Amino acid sequence: MLTALVFYPQSPFRGEITANTLFGAICWGIRKFYGEDELKNFLSEYKNGNPPFVFSSPLPIDKKGELWFFRPPLEGSIFDNSNREELKRRYPVSKRFKKLSLIEWDVLKKILSGKIKSEKELFGEILKKLFPKEGNAEDKDPQEVAEALEKYTKEAPKLKETTLTVKTPINRLTFTAKEGELHNEVVNVYNPFAVLFKVYNQKWFEKAKVALKVVRLGGNKTVGLGRFEFEEKKEIIPEGLEDFTNKGERIYLLSPATPTTYIDIERSLYEVKIERSAVDKSLGYFDPSFVNLPVWKKAITYLKEGSILSLKEPSEVVGSLKETLRVGNSTICAYGLGFFLSFLG
Repeated sequence: MLTALVFYPQSPFRGEITANTLFGAICWGIRKFYGEDELKNFLSEYKNGNPPFVFSSPLPIDKKGELWFFRPPLEGSIFDNSNREELKRRYPVSKRFKKLSLIEWDVLKKILSGKIKSEKELFGEILKKLFPKEGNAEDKDPQEVAEALEKYTKEAPKLKETTLTVKTPINRLTFTAKEGELHNEVVNVYNPFAVLFKVYNQKWFEKAKVALKVVRLGGNKTVGLGRFEFEEKKEIIPEGLEDFTNKGERIYLLSPATPTTYIDIERSLYEVKIERSAVDKSLGYFDPSFVNLPVWKKAITYLKEGSILSLKEPSEVVGSLKETLRVGNSTICAYGLGFFLSFLG
């Protein structure tokens, strides 16, 4: 089953909301509402290769209520088969085109269907959007094209804005603060966003929705950050997207995935990111031993959302849970299962 949750932030957030952040919140919520044994049962499903569900990274929503998607890397460039004069002419345009990080569903659909295979073809498709009444928009003045690209990029929906907030350091053991010790802290103000879910086990998905109602996201949850509301909203899923959710050999990631042996890296187009998150100690403030917990988990390497991967054989799932910290008999894992769409062409 394919469905979507739309999140409505009610406060700023400390840090970014990633797929790993959402998975961590679901796990804490299951532990808090259903108990630690049920959390272990939930995690064992993933470790045994039977994930109850996989989900995308947060996707921005435009003013029309439509989803935008991560721009994938494609072969070649807009300079392909250009002579020296064309190279000089198009250079300012290429700089603006590189800044385009999000695309609309109708464009992504053409990529997944094999109708757009290169950067040059993608550029041509965007030009049709910018100048729909022009016969051959590639012959237009480069400055006019660059300005239109910049406007298009600025009008694309944004997930978040970054701002500063004033914070007072608090001693979590004594619950006291020193007078006059104020400092600025960077926080993120998120717009409403959607997360796509591919559900294999409805029972666990229902529990995950309950879990999300009893938690907050990110750091500084005890001082009011990380609050949100959400609703299940299948109608926000673009028409035709479900046709691309079957298993395949060539896939497009909508959430970061950890590298695994069944990914053919040599034939893939991808970007890498390294994520190192802090240990969530919010439930340990009332435990005298919480100060002995490590501050950081191990760093994890991800293949970023938007990557195009070639698999050695068709697969329903890509990536895995990765152990990031072991404390006594307890293990902390990072979420690295990629929600993906498959290429048809």
